[in-house]
Amino acid sequence: MNVPIETPSATATFLAEVRASLEEVDAASVEHIAELLAEAWRRGARVFVMGNGGSAATASHFVCDLHGATRGERTLGVLCLSDSVPLLTALANDRGYENVFAEQLVAHARPGDVAIVLSASGSSENVVRAVHTAAARGVHTVAILGFGGGKLAELVEARVVVRSTDFGVVESVHATVTHLLAARVRARVHA
Repeated sequence: MNVPIETPSATATFLAEVRASLEEVDAASVEHIAELLAEAWRRGARVFVMGNGGSAATASHFVCDLHGATRGERTLGVLCLSDSVPLLTALANDRGYENVFAEQLVAHARPGDVAIVLSASGSSENVVRAVHTAAARGVHTVAILGFGGGKLAELVEARVVVRSTDFGVVESVHATVTHLLAARVRARVHA
């Protein structure tokens, strides 16, 4: 069986789209989110990060990076709501997949905490419900989005939006943005 091989032009096109999407990242939005996270660290608030699929993997990686960025006498309390497969499957079975993140926020979030959603579409019901739940509990809401932002772009306090509709491009930019955020938080808490 012959498998078509991508041409060099297809590779160049993908890389060009990633570069163009990175150039569109709003630096002021990144700095605003970094300050929200640094302020959470100063106040002893917690940060909850979540996503589906590839965004769940990026959320988990981001939690690791935020923990490392703030490690010291007082480390940021940061938790990935996508990480516990037993809890996710129990909540999905008992309460519906649309509630897997909202239910965890009800159990753990306090006013002044921060909830961060990573989402390519910005419209998955479980992350939309999580943002509504967070806001109702006085939790700051942040989203790192693709596909122009989706529903979440209008629901959160702070956002970074990638316009691309290519999952690979969006997730590549999200990984870069989360690394940048961790670096900017580190600079603030270790200044």
